[in-house]
Amino acid sequence: MNKKIIAIIIFISLIPFTYSNGGCIKVADDILVQLSSSPIVPIANKQASFLISFGNKSGLINEEINGKLKITKKEETILIKDFKIKDGILDLKHTFENPGLYEIFLNFNIGNKIYAPEDFLIEVKGQEKSYVFNISFLIIGIFIGAVLMKLIRK
Repeated sequence: MNKKIIAIIIFISLIPFTYSNGGCIKVADDILVQLSSSPIVPIANKQASFLISFGNKSGLINEEINGKLKITKKEETILIKDFKIKDGILDLKHTFENPGLYEIFLNFNIGNKIYAPEDFLIEVKGQEKSYVFNISFLIIGIFIGAVLMKLIRK
């Protein structure tokens, strides 16, 4: 079977997982690297969870994977983390201090081969201060409470 066909089949089989959170797949030679995030769009000053899975045509890679993860924003390094995993999944929790576009770079080796897929681009949103939403939520809550009090008294 052609490698492109195998990559497409694996990509299609991973689509349901990408809808549960945010997901993106990069191909590095014969390895598929998927980044999933929760929430889909991280928010500044709130912790985001990332799962990075490493797979091939057989599924997740169960070999030892050693690598380095680097997060940057406009050429400024935000985080560098060395990792060593055996189950094909890297779990990362990170809190971004500022909104903006961030890049996640991965370099890893499996056996004697070194892989460096394209970088992942992450957009981090700022916290939206919506006083209108909070005030309308309060008014609706008071209204529902008043209606329930009248119903309970009858």
